[in-house]
Amino acid sequence: MPDYLVILQAAWIVKKARSLEDAMNIAVAEAGKRLNPDLDFVKIDVGDTACPKCDSPLKSVFMVAGMALVGLILEMKVFNAKSAEHAAKISKYEIGKRMPRIPLEVLEVVELD
Repeated sequence: MPDYLVILQAAWIVKKARSLEDAMNIAVAEAGKRLNPDLDFVKIDVGDTACPKCDSPLKSVFMVAGMALVGLILEMKVFNAKSAEHAAKISKYEIGKRMPRIPLEVLEVVELD
């Protein structure tokens, strides 16, 4: 059975952030705390969004009145899955049970050689 790299997107809310950089750091740290130690192999990063006007990449962070919404990218390798869909379900289940009430969306599933 093949191995897959599953890339998920998560919407993370940060309260009382002082700046965009602060919000990004808090979101990555809080997500890491929820996944460790069981899923410490999941790579966590802040996602990018295309600027609607010039199409250049911007960090996926929106902040108003000290509250921020941060778009996180989570990458997880799934071994011996039956299919790409099966790998996506496994990763959503494993990450989702450690992050209840956090919306997750599968962005991409890549078969590894």
